[in-house]
Amino acid sequence: MKKLSGQIAPALFAVGLIFFNAGISMSQTTSVLKEMSLQKGGARLNFLFKVEGAYVVEASFLPSPPRLIVDMTPISEMQILPVTQIGDMGVLDVRAVQSGPDKIQIIFDFGPMIPAYGITQGAEGLKISFWNEGEIAAISDPRPAEAAKPIVSTAPAAPVAPVQARSAALERSGFFIAGRAGLSLFVGEDLSVEKTFDLYGETATLAESYSFRTVPAFELQFGRYFNRTKIGIGIGYSPLKNPGSFTAGLPHPFLPETPRNVSFESDGGKNTLWDFSVFALFSFLNTEMLSVAAGPMIGLSLGAMQSMEDFDFTEESPYDAAHVTVANMTYAKDQFTELSFGMLLSLEYRLNEGLGLLFDLRGVYLNPKNVTLGKRANLLHLQPVLGIQYSF
Repeated sequence: MKKLSGQIAPALFAVGLIFFNAGISMSQTTSVLKEMSLQKGGARLNFLFKVEGAYVVEASFLPSPPRLIVDMTPISEMQILPVTQIGDMGVLDVRAVQSGPDKIQIIFDFGPMIPAYGITQGAEGLKISFWNEGEIAAISDPRPAEAAKPIVSTAPAAPVAPVQARSAALERSGFFIAGRAGLSLFVGEDLSVEKTFDLYGETATLAESYSFRTVPAFELQFGRYFNRTKIGIGIGYSPLKNPGSFTAGLPHPFLPETPRNVSFESDGGKNTLWDFSVFALFSFLNTEMLSVAAGPMIGLSLGAMQSMEDFDFTEESPYDAAHVTVANMTYAKDQFTELSFGMLLSLEYRLNEGLGLLFDLRGVYLNPKNVTLGKRANLLHLQPVLGIQYSF
Protein backbone atom coordinates (compact mmCIF):
# COMPACT_ATOMS: atom_id res chain seq x y z
CA MET A 1 0.00 0.00 0.00
CA LYS A 2 2.86 2.36 0.86
CA LYS A 3 4.52 1.48 -2.43
CA LEU A 4 1.32 2.38 -4.41
CA SER A 5 0.88 5.73 -2.65
CA GLY A 6 4.48 6.58 -3.38
CA GLN A 7 3.78 6.10 -7.12
CA ILE A 8 0.55 8.21 -7.18
CA ALA A 9 2.18 11.45 -6.00
CA PRO A 10 4.75 11.64 -8.84
CA ALA A 11 2.01 10.79 -11.37
CA LEU A 12 -0.26 13.61 -10.16
CA PHE A 13 2.66 16.04 -10.27
CA ALA A 14 3.44 15.04 -13.88
CA VAL A 15 -0.20 15.49 -14.96
CA GLY A 16 -0.34 18.95 -13.34
CA LEU A 17 2.87 19.94 -15.08
CA ILE A 18 1.43 18.86 -18.44
CA PHE A 19 -1.73 21.00 -17.96
CA PHE A 20 0.35 23.97 -16.80
CA ASN A 21 2.56 23.78 -19.90
CA ALA A 22 -0.52 23.41 -22.12
CA GLY A 23 -2.05 26.52 -20.56
CA ILE A 24 1.15 28.47 -21.19
CA SER A 25 1.23 27.21 -24.77
CA MET A 26 -2.42 28.20 -25.36
CA SER A 27 -1.85 31.65 -23.90
CA GLN A 28 1.07 32.12 -26.25
CA THR A 29 -0.95 31.15 -29.35
CA THR A 30 -3.57 33.94 -28.90
CA SER A 31 -2.83 37.46 -30.15
CA VAL A 32 -3.67 41.03 -29.11
CA LEU A 33 -4.95 43.90 -31.29
CA LYS A 34 -2.72 46.67 -29.97
CA GLU A 35 -3.27 49.80 -32.04
CA MET A 36 -5.18 51.42 -34.91
CA SER A 37 -3.73 54.37 -36.81
CA LEU A 38 -5.16 56.43 -39.66
CA GLN A 39 -3.29 58.11 -42.47
CA LYS A 40 -4.46 59.95 -45.58
CA GLY A 41 -2.05 60.07 -48.47
CA GLY A 42 -3.10 61.53 -51.80
CA ALA A 43 -6.50 60.13 -52.72
CA ARG A 44 -6.31 57.16 -50.32
CA LEU A 45 -7.40 56.64 -46.75
CA ASN A 46 -5.20 54.05 -44.99
CA PHE A 47 -5.96 52.21 -41.74
CA LEU A 48 -3.13 50.26 -40.07
CA PHE A 49 -3.93 47.70 -37.37
CA LYS A 50 -0.97 46.50 -35.31
CA VAL A 51 -1.33 43.01 -33.83
CA GLU A 52 0.94 41.26 -31.35
CA GLY A 53 1.08 37.60 -32.35
CA ALA A 54 -0.02 35.49 -35.29
CA TYR A 55 -3.46 35.87 -36.85
CA VAL A 56 -5.47 35.20 -40.00
CA VAL A 57 -7.94 37.47 -41.79
CA GLU A 58 -11.24 36.97 -43.62
CA ALA A 59 -13.20 39.84 -45.21
CA SER A 60 -16.75 40.18 -46.55
CA PHE A 61 -18.87 43.04 -47.93
CA LEU A 62 -22.55 43.37 -46.99
CA PRO A 63 -24.70 45.70 -49.15
CA SER A 64 -27.58 46.59 -46.81
CA PRO A 65 -26.59 48.66 -44.98
CA PRO A 66 -23.29 48.93 -46.87
CA ARG A 67 -20.35 47.83 -44.71
CA LEU A 68 -17.08 45.91 -44.86
CA ILE A 69 -16.50 43.27 -42.16
CA VAL A 70 -12.96 42.03 -41.47
CA ASP A 71 -12.61 38.99 -39.16
CA MET A 72 -9.28 38.57 -37.32
CA THR A 73 -8.53 35.27 -35.48
CA PRO A 74 -7.24 34.15 -33.07
CA ILE A 75 -7.25 37.44 -31.15
CA SER A 76 -8.37 37.36 -27.53
CA GLU A 77 -7.95 41.02 -26.61
CA MET A 78 -8.23 44.45 -28.23
CA GLN A 79 -6.78 47.72 -26.99
CA ILE A 80 -8.43 50.16 -29.43
CA LEU A 81 -11.57 52.26 -29.20
CA PRO A 82 -14.82 50.37 -29.95
CA VAL A 83 -16.16 53.15 -32.21
CA THR A 84 -14.25 55.84 -34.13
CA GLN A 85 -16.03 58.45 -36.27
CA ILE A 86 -14.33 59.03 -39.65
CA GLY A 87 -16.59 60.84 -42.17
CA ASP A 88 -14.11 60.75 -45.07
CA MET A 89 -13.67 58.94 -48.40
CA GLY A 90 -17.07 57.26 -48.02
CA VAL A 91 -16.23 55.73 -44.61
CA LEU A 92 -18.62 56.93 -41.89
CA ASP A 93 -17.08 55.14 -38.90
CA VAL A 94 -15.03 52.14 -37.75
CA ARG A 95 -16.27 49.67 -35.12
CA ALA A 96 -14.21 47.03 -33.30
CA VAL A 97 -16.24 44.16 -31.82
CA GLN A 98 -15.10 41.14 -29.75
CA SER A 99 -17.44 38.66 -31.44
CA GLY A 100 -15.96 35.54 -29.81
CA PRO A 101 -13.35 34.37 -27.29
CA ASP A 102 -10.63 34.56 -29.95
CA LYS A 103 -12.27 36.58 -32.73
CA ILE A 104 -12.27 40.34 -33.42
CA GLN A 105 -14.48 41.95 -36.08
CA ILE A 106 -13.47 45.29 -37.62
CA ILE A 107 -16.55 46.86 -39.25
CA PHE A 108 -16.35 49.81 -41.66
CA ASP A 109 -19.74 51.53 -42.15
CA PHE A 110 -20.14 53.22 -45.55
CA GLY A 111 -22.27 56.14 -46.71
CA PRO A 112 -24.23 56.39 -49.99
CA MET A 113 -20.99 56.62 -52.02
CA ILE A 114 -19.22 53.29 -51.48
CA PRO A 115 -15.44 53.54 -51.92
CA ALA A 116 -13.11 51.00 -53.44
CA TYR A 117 -10.93 49.16 -50.93
CA GLY A 118 -7.96 46.84 -50.63
CA ILE A 119 -6.53 44.70 -47.82
CA THR A 120 -2.87 43.74 -47.35
CA GLN A 121 -1.17 41.92 -44.48
CA GLY A 122 2.49 42.37 -43.69
CA ALA A 123 5.04 42.43 -40.94
CA GLU A 124 3.97 45.93 -39.85
CA GLY A 125 0.33 44.82 -39.45
CA LEU A 126 -2.95 44.73 -41.35
CA LYS A 127 -3.41 47.60 -43.80
CA ILE A 128 -6.87 48.45 -45.18
CA SER A 129 -7.06 51.20 -47.82
CA PHE A 130 -10.02 53.10 -49.31
CA TRP A 131 -10.23 55.35 -52.37
CA ASN A 132 -12.86 56.86 -54.67
CA GLU A 133 -11.26 56.22 -58.06
CA GLY A 134 -11.51 53.28 -60.46
CA GLU A 135 -12.95 49.86 -59.82
CA ILE A 136 -13.15 48.24 -56.42
CA ALA A 137 -9.90 46.39 -55.90
CA ALA A 138 -10.09 42.66 -55.25
CA ILE A 139 -9.36 41.65 -51.68
CA SER A 140 -6.01 39.93 -51.55
CA ASP A 141 -5.77 36.63 -49.74
CA PRO A 142 -4.15 37.53 -46.45
CA ARG A 143 -1.37 35.25 -45.29
CA PRO A 144 -0.76 34.49 -41.63
CA ALA A 145 1.84 36.81 -40.19
CA GLU A 146 4.86 35.35 -38.49
CA ALA A 147 4.52 35.00 -34.77
CA ALA A 148 6.02 37.93 -32.96
CA LYS A 149 9.06 37.19 -30.81
CA PRO A 150 8.45 37.60 -27.09
CA ILE A 151 9.66 40.93 -25.77
CA VAL A 152 10.72 41.36 -22.17
CA SER A 153 8.92 44.46 -20.98
CA THR A 154 10.80 46.73 -18.60
CA ALA A 155 8.02 49.29 -18.20
CA PRO A 156 4.25 49.37 -18.58
CA ALA A 157 3.11 49.84 -22.16
CA ALA A 158 2.02 53.35 -23.04
CA PRO A 159 -1.74 53.72 -23.54
CA VAL A 160 -2.91 53.67 -27.12
CA ALA A 161 -3.83 57.18 -28.27
CA PRO A 162 -7.34 57.39 -29.75
CA VAL A 163 -7.67 58.02 -33.44
CA GLN A 164 -9.02 61.50 -33.94
CA ALA A 165 -12.11 61.89 -36.11
CA ARG A 166 -11.25 63.45 -39.41
CA SER A 167 -13.34 66.21 -40.90
CA ALA A 168 -15.26 65.30 -44.02
CA ALA A 169 -13.58 67.72 -46.38
CA LEU A 170 -14.71 66.21 -49.64
CA GLU A 171 -13.07 67.66 -52.69
CA ARG A 172 -15.23 68.16 -55.77
CA SER A 173 -14.56 68.97 -59.37
CA GLY A 174 -16.59 69.18 -62.54
CA PHE A 175 -19.42 71.30 -63.88
CA PHE A 176 -22.95 71.97 -62.65
CA ILE A 177 -26.20 73.40 -63.94
CA ALA A 178 -29.02 74.48 -61.64
CA GLY A 179 -32.52 75.91 -61.80
CA ARG A 180 -33.84 78.05 -58.92
CA ALA A 181 -37.21 79.57 -58.09
CA GLY A 182 -38.32 81.66 -55.13
CA LEU A 183 -39.31 85.17 -54.07
CA SER A 184 -37.80 88.64 -54.14
CA LEU A 185 -38.66 90.46 -50.91
CA PHE A 186 -37.94 94.18 -51.22
CA VAL A 187 -36.88 95.62 -47.86
CA GLY A 188 -35.56 99.02 -48.94
CA GLU A 189 -37.32 102.32 -48.35
CA ASP A 190 -40.08 103.51 -50.65
CA LEU A 191 -39.14 105.91 -53.42
CA SER A 192 -40.72 109.22 -52.34
CA VAL A 193 -40.68 112.70 -53.88
CA GLU A 194 -42.71 115.89 -53.57
CA LYS A 195 -43.60 118.22 -56.44
CA THR A 196 -45.25 121.64 -56.72
CA PHE A 197 -47.29 123.28 -59.47
CA ASP A 198 -49.49 126.36 -59.93
CA LEU A 199 -53.26 126.08 -59.56
CA TYR A 200 -55.83 128.88 -59.15
CA GLY A 201 -53.06 131.40 -58.55
CA GLU A 202 -51.66 129.43 -55.64
CA THR A 203 -49.08 126.66 -55.20
CA ALA A 204 -50.38 123.09 -55.28
CA THR A 205 -48.38 120.13 -53.95
CA LEU A 206 -48.15 116.49 -54.98
CA ALA A 207 -46.51 113.87 -52.71
CA GLU A 208 -45.59 110.66 -54.56
CA SER A 209 -44.50 107.40 -52.91
CA TYR A 210 -43.65 104.22 -54.84
CA SER A 211 -43.21 100.84 -53.18
CA PHE A 212 -41.81 97.64 -54.66
CA ARG A 213 -43.87 94.55 -54.04
CA THR A 214 -42.80 90.96 -53.39
CA VAL A 215 -42.52 89.17 -56.73
CA PRO A 216 -41.47 85.69 -57.90
CA ALA A 217 -37.83 85.19 -58.89
CA PHE A 218 -36.33 82.66 -61.29
CA GLU A 219 -32.72 81.91 -62.16
CA LEU A 220 -30.64 79.53 -64.26
CA GLN A 221 -27.06 78.90 -63.10
CA PHE A 222 -24.05 77.28 -64.73
CA GLY A 223 -20.54 76.87 -63.37
CA ARG A 224 -17.81 74.63 -62.03
CA TYR A 225 -16.45 73.24 -58.77
CA PHE A 226 -12.82 73.77 -57.83
CA ASN A 227 -12.39 71.53 -54.78
CA ARG A 228 -14.33 73.41 -52.07
CA THR A 229 -14.99 76.51 -54.20
CA LYS A 230 -18.03 76.87 -56.46
CA ILE A 231 -17.84 79.51 -59.20
CA GLY A 232 -20.66 80.21 -61.60
CA ILE A 233 -22.78 82.61 -63.59
CA GLY A 234 -26.50 83.21 -63.25
CA ILE A 235 -29.29 84.59 -65.40
CA GLY A 236 -32.27 85.74 -63.35
CA TYR A 237 -35.72 87.10 -64.16
CA SER A 238 -38.37 88.80 -62.03
CA PRO A 239 -41.50 90.78 -62.87
CA LEU A 240 -41.23 94.22 -61.29
CA LYS A 241 -44.17 96.23 -59.96
CA ASN A 242 -43.93 99.58 -58.17
CA PRO A 243 -47.45 100.79 -57.30
CA GLY A 244 -47.72 104.41 -56.24
CA SER A 245 -49.72 106.29 -53.65
CA PHE A 246 -50.30 110.03 -54.04
CA THR A 247 -51.56 112.94 -51.96
CA ALA A 248 -52.39 116.15 -53.82
CA GLY A 249 -52.78 119.44 -51.95
CA LEU A 250 -55.17 121.37 -54.25
CA PRO A 251 -56.07 125.03 -53.59
CA HIS A 252 -59.79 125.87 -53.37
CA PRO A 253 -61.10 127.55 -56.54
CA PHE A 254 -62.87 130.33 -54.54
CA LEU A 255 -61.50 130.32 -51.00
CA PRO A 256 -57.86 131.38 -50.69
CA GLU A 257 -55.49 129.43 -48.45
CA THR A 258 -57.98 126.59 -48.10
CA PRO A 259 -56.19 123.56 -49.63
CA ARG A 260 -57.93 120.27 -50.16
CA ASN A 261 -55.95 117.02 -49.66
CA VAL A 262 -56.92 114.41 -52.22
CA SER A 263 -55.44 110.87 -52.06
CA PHE A 264 -55.35 108.37 -54.91
CA GLU A 265 -53.29 105.38 -56.07
CA SER A 266 -51.92 103.64 -59.17
CA ASP A 267 -51.25 99.94 -59.72
CA GLY A 268 -47.68 100.44 -60.99
CA GLY A 269 -48.01 98.52 -64.22
CA LYS A 270 -45.95 95.50 -65.26
CA ASN A 271 -42.21 95.76 -65.82
CA THR A 272 -39.32 93.30 -65.88
CA LEU A 273 -35.99 92.93 -64.10
CA TRP A 274 -33.17 90.86 -65.60
CA ASP A 275 -30.05 90.00 -63.60
CA PHE A 276 -26.77 88.71 -65.06
CA SER A 277 -24.45 87.78 -62.21
CA VAL A 278 -21.15 86.11 -61.36
CA PHE A 279 -20.73 84.45 -57.96
CA ALA A 280 -18.19 82.50 -55.90
CA LEU A 281 -19.16 80.22 -53.02
CA PHE A 282 -16.68 78.90 -50.46
CA SER A 283 -17.72 75.80 -48.54
CA PHE A 284 -17.23 75.92 -44.77
CA LEU A 285 -19.23 72.76 -43.96
CA ASN A 286 -18.91 69.83 -46.33
CA THR A 287 -19.89 66.18 -45.87
CA GLU A 288 -20.87 63.45 -48.29
CA MET A 289 -24.55 64.48 -48.14
CA LEU A 290 -24.55 68.14 -47.14
CA SER A 291 -22.67 71.27 -48.12
CA VAL A 292 -23.03 74.79 -46.67
CA ALA A 293 -21.26 77.61 -48.50
CA ALA A 294 -21.23 81.40 -48.62
CA GLY A 295 -19.71 84.03 -50.86
CA PRO A 296 -20.08 87.26 -52.82
CA MET A 297 -21.76 88.06 -56.11
CA ILE A 298 -21.69 90.94 -58.57
CA GLY A 299 -24.04 91.47 -61.46
CA LEU A 300 -25.60 93.71 -64.06
CA SER A 301 -29.31 94.45 -63.73
CA LEU A 302 -31.55 95.63 -66.57
CA GLY A 303 -35.09 96.76 -65.86
CA ALA A 304 -37.69 99.50 -65.85
CA MET A 305 -39.61 101.55 -63.28
CA GLN A 306 -42.89 103.34 -63.76
CA SER A 307 -43.83 106.73 -62.30
CA MET A 308 -46.73 109.13 -62.82
CA GLU A 309 -46.05 111.90 -65.29
CA ASP A 310 -49.33 113.87 -65.24
CA PHE A 311 -52.98 113.65 -64.18
CA ASP A 312 -56.29 115.48 -64.63
CA PHE A 313 -59.08 116.02 -62.13
CA THR A 314 -62.66 117.22 -62.07
CA GLU A 315 -64.46 118.88 -59.17
CA GLU A 316 -68.05 119.61 -58.22
CA SER A 317 -69.83 121.81 -55.73
CA PRO A 318 -69.29 122.23 -52.80
CA TYR A 319 -65.68 121.80 -54.03
CA ASP A 320 -64.37 119.92 -51.01
CA ALA A 321 -61.92 116.98 -51.18
CA ALA A 322 -64.72 114.42 -51.40
CA HIS A 323 -65.99 116.00 -54.62
CA VAL A 324 -62.65 115.96 -56.46
CA THR A 325 -62.15 113.08 -58.93
CA VAL A 326 -58.72 112.25 -60.35
CA ALA A 327 -58.67 110.91 -63.91
CA ASN A 328 -56.50 110.45 -66.99
CA MET A 329 -53.25 109.58 -65.21
CA THR A 330 -50.30 109.22 -67.57
CA TYR A 331 -47.10 107.39 -66.72
CA ALA A 332 -43.44 107.52 -67.67
CA LYS A 333 -41.34 104.37 -67.90
CA ASP A 334 -37.66 104.77 -67.03
CA GLN A 335 -35.25 102.09 -68.24
CA PHE A 336 -32.12 101.43 -66.19
CA THR A 337 -28.90 99.42 -66.38
CA GLU A 338 -27.09 99.24 -63.05
CA LEU A 339 -24.49 97.18 -61.21
CA SER A 340 -25.79 95.03 -58.37
CA PHE A 341 -23.92 93.58 -55.41
CA GLY A 342 -24.83 90.85 -52.98
CA MET A 343 -24.00 87.96 -50.69
CA LEU A 344 -25.16 84.36 -50.93
CA LEU A 345 -25.69 81.61 -48.38
CA SER A 346 -26.24 78.23 -50.01
CA LEU A 347 -27.20 74.84 -48.61
CA GLU A 348 -26.91 71.81 -50.90
CA TYR A 349 -28.30 68.36 -50.07
CA ARG A 350 -26.92 65.70 -52.40
CA LEU A 351 -29.44 63.03 -53.38
CA ASN A 352 -26.77 61.09 -55.25
CA GLU A 353 -23.46 61.69 -56.98
CA GLY A 354 -25.00 63.86 -59.71
CA LEU A 355 -28.24 65.30 -58.34
CA GLY A 356 -28.78 67.68 -55.45
CA LEU A 357 -31.38 69.97 -53.87
CA LEU A 358 -30.58 73.62 -53.16
CA PHE A 359 -31.82 76.12 -50.60
CA ASP A 360 -30.27 79.55 -51.09
CA LEU A 361 -30.67 82.89 -49.36
CA ARG A 362 -29.41 85.89 -51.29
CA GLY A 363 -29.20 89.55 -50.35
CA VAL A 364 -28.90 91.95 -53.33
CA TYR A 365 -28.42 95.72 -53.36
CA LEU A 366 -29.44 97.69 -56.43
CA ASN A 367 -29.69 101.50 -56.66
CA PRO A 368 -31.07 102.55 -60.08
CA LYS A 369 -32.02 106.13 -60.91
CA ASN A 370 -35.52 107.18 -61.89
CA VAL A 371 -34.91 109.97 -64.40
CA THR A 372 -38.48 111.26 -64.31
CA LEU A 373 -38.42 111.72 -60.54
CA GLY A 374 -34.74 112.70 -60.43
CA LYS A 375 -34.06 110.30 -57.58
CA ARG A 376 -32.51 106.87 -57.02
CA ALA A 377 -34.53 103.90 -55.79
CA ASN A 378 -33.23 101.64 -53.01
CA LEU A 379 -33.98 98.17 -54.39
CA LEU A 380 -32.42 96.18 -51.54
CA HIS A 381 -34.08 92.76 -51.60
CA LEU A 382 -33.78 89.28 -50.13
CA GLN A 383 -34.29 86.14 -52.20
CA PRO A 384 -35.12 82.84 -50.47
CA VAL A 385 -35.15 80.23 -53.24
CA LEU A 386 -35.32 76.49 -53.78
CA GLY A 387 -33.60 74.72 -56.64
CA ILE A 388 -32.34 71.52 -58.16
CA GLN A 389 -28.80 71.00 -59.42
CA TYR A 390 -27.18 68.47 -61.73
CA SER A 391 -23.41 67.95 -61.54
CA PHE A 392 -21.37 66.31 -64.27
